[in-house]
Amino acid sequence: MARRNTTATGLRTTALCVPLVLLALLLTPLSALALDNAKTAVTMVQLAAKAYEAGDFAKAAEQYAKAWHLDPQPTYLWALARAEHLATMLDAAAEHYRTFIALPGADPVKVTKATQYLADAETELVKSQIRAADTAMQGGKPAMAAELYLSALKTAPGRFDLLFKTGSAEQMAEQWQSALAHFEEYLARAPADAADRPQAIARQGWLRQKLGLTPQVITPPAVAKPTVTPAPNVALTTAATGPSAQPHSVTAPAEARTAWPEWTLIGGGAALLAVGVTLVIGGYSDATTVNAAQQHAAGELIGGLTYDQAAAQVSSANTRIGVGAALTGVGAAVAGVGIWWLLHTDSRHAFVLPSNNGAVLVGQF
Repeated sequence: MARRNTTATGLRTTALCVPLVLLALLLTPLSALALDNAKTAVTMVQLAAKAYEAGDFAKAAEQYAKAWHLDPQPTYLWALARAEHLATMLDAAAEHYRTFIALPGADPVKVTKATQYLADAETELVKSQIRAADTAMQGGKPAMAAELYLSALKTAPGRFDLLFKTGSAEQMAEQWQSALAHFEEYLARAPADAADRPQAIARQGWLRQKLGLTPQVITPPAVAKPTVTPAPNVALTTAATGPSAQPHSVTAPAEARTAWPEWTLIGGGAALLAVGVTLVIGGYSDATTVNAAQQHAAGELIGGLTYDQAAAQVSSANTRIGVGAALTGVGAAVAGVGIWWLLHTDSRHAFVLPSNNGAVLVGQF
């Protein structure tokens, strides 16, 4: 019996050892492969460092990318993102910054730097996309421009002005539904005093009429600072479209105010300015006359004026020049205040001229 038990035990031990041996045989090549990859990655990093020092950031990024794929070390990813950023490969750099920031074993100091670099890369990327979109619009490619504006909006979702640009490009490309959606999102997010709001309202009304939808007035978001007075909400009246379309009328519900105080300041300042300039010119003219009167002919020692006469005329000329200069300064300041006041008075009326393709001209008075 003892012999049988020993044999059985030996068989069970052998059965357990066989899988372990097989697993070891399988893991050995994998370990060797990982070691080879790590060595190759080090070589790639060395090549990348040389390219980086030479200013060839695109080549450095290529080598760092190979090293990262062979041996995913956080340091390699950090170097890859930096090289891509310096090579203006902004899309890839932003993606790799995000990946690095999310790595559990990343250096906290470098994570802080990567966060700032990511913000810089996204800002640069948005500017680049907007420039490309503007170029596409100028080149008569509104559909391409709309895609580029949307890409910039995805990178910077807080830029509500990009909604207006996207809607304008889509309207030019006759993408009516999408354009309307972006204009209405713009109106819902943009503050009441946004520069493009009047035109966005006009375009929204035109598109709703084009699509057979009922007019819709969107209330702008509340202004956070109580000291800032929001622009009045406006309502767009309906009108026919087409070649014979009449201008849409956009009016504010508040009663229009007259601008007589501003014009009074401008007129009064202009009058003071004119008087001051006249006095200054007259004073300088008198000074020239005094100088001429004090001259004497060759061989004569006595001029045309006595000392007292010349002193009195010079004093009078200086007084006129001084008073004129003061009036000129006061007049310019008063007129400037009037002009500033007039320019900063809220417009209460506007006109909108639509066209068949949706282009809109907006004016205010």
